[in-house]
Amino acid sequence: MKGSHAVVVPPSSLVEEMASGSLGDQRLNARRDRLMAVMEAHPDTAFPEACADDAEVEALYRFLRNRRVSLATLIEPHVVATQARCTAVGEVLVIHDTTDMVFAGETARAGLAALGPGRQGFWVHAALAVSADGLRAPLGVLSLMPFVRKTQAPGTHKDERARFADPDKESRYWRDGIAAVRPRVAAIHVMDRGADSYELFAAMIAQGDRFVVRLTHDRRVVTADGPGTLDDVTARTAVRCEQQVTIAPRRTGNRPLQARKKHPARDGRVATLQYAAQPLALQRPQGRQYAQLPVSLAVHVIAVREIATPPGEEPVAWRLITTDPVDTVDQVLRIVDWYRTRWMIEEFFKALKTGCAYEKRQLESLATLVVALALLAPIAWQLLLLRHLARVAPDGVATAVLSPRQLQVLRAAPAGARLAVTPTLRAALFAIARLGGHLQHNGDPGWLVLGRGMQNLLWMETGWAAAEDARRM
Repeated sequence: MKGSHAVVVPPSSLVEEMASGSLGDQRLNARRDRLMAVMEAHPDTAFPEACADDAEVEALYRFLRNRRVSLATLIEPHVVATQARCTAVGEVLVIHDTTDMVFAGETARAGLAALGPGRQGFWVHAALAVSADGLRAPLGVLSLMPFVRKTQAPGTHKDERARFADPDKESRYWRDGIAAVRPRVAAIHVMDRGADSYELFAAMIAQGDRFVVRLTHDRRVVTADGPGTLDDVTARTAVRCEQQVTIAPRRTGNRPLQARKKHPARDGRVATLQYAAQPLALQRPQGRQYAQLPVSLAVHVIAVREIATPPGEEPVAWRLITTDPVDTVDQVLRIVDWYRTRWMIEEFFKALKTGCAYEKRQLESLATLVVALALLAPIAWQLLLLRHLARVAPDGVATAVLSPRQLQVLRAAPAGARLAVTPTLRAALFAIARLGGHLQHNGDPGWLVLGRGMQNLLWMETGWAAAEDARRM
């Protein structure tokens, strides 16, 4: 493996990474380390089933309810390790996004928002570090911010000025996520349309942050040719280059109605994209609430347009705002590629929800679910990294990810009977997925079978180690 992949090999055990932090009590540290070992071995198994006995189950729940244990203190060692990986890599993208965590059940759980019949949940704003070198190696989590959306009483309505001044407005999580990352890593912040905020742009530019954000609003702008609107200006901007990219399919599945409207189902295809780019000045929105913000912001905009779109398909159309220069074709292509890396955080969310079965956790409150989130997020990153390495460096050696004992166990299992002495990453990944029930003709394994396969491999490794100890006695 080359480049960033050489410094992102997972630790032999996440217990080692997480144990580098202290919860202020040796007993709590020991319980955390035991829980990490249990969950690393059984990422998609319910907590009671993963524990050895009733006493361990009770100890787990006491830990999750302990007021001295918080998301921030638990995840800090992983964040520190992620920071070190970012420093070793060099140029880093930090992808920010928000996802909902939805839990089924008629019994109300303390602190969760009601989402409809038999559904309740909360939201998490996350920041995931990824290498900017084109290899897109996931480096770890730098920030997790859970929150519950406020419900407004029927008949009440906040005007725009009141919403702007609200200190608890949801848009603050984009600002706070960037502020959490800023002292740790000098990064290029990558965000989707939810971050299209003049207030946020002004704050980032004032701090000297680099960013790439997809725009959703039409805005007043000024170019070298004079004032206009963003829509009109980008429509007239000359095409700088053209590129063919693979567009992944999007299935309807069981996604919420709002998500299906925002991102409708589509077939996969190779799309031809044209890129236009130019510098311009965004003009401050009108309204007294914006009076304290700069009158204008100097930025660069890239308009991405698909041509020859297949009938019945929605054409790709992005407008990206960035602080990085767009003077050359290579610079434009690099910025678009940075934005296209945004899908990595969606894969991280899938690894957390499906590979680690987070939304299946039967915990009774927001407080306990948040603690469990801190324990499971690093495991989701490890699953993401394993699958990523098997895709982008399939011929790399599996010893870069799996220990010699794990490979020995895998070769001894029926699923890995055909593995070479030194198997490739891709061969090892498929062997692990077969342990989880994956069939070869089904293509690349999904998060569910991969999570199950890792669980089974680690179960088998535990028994193998016990047998080795018995032979030495």
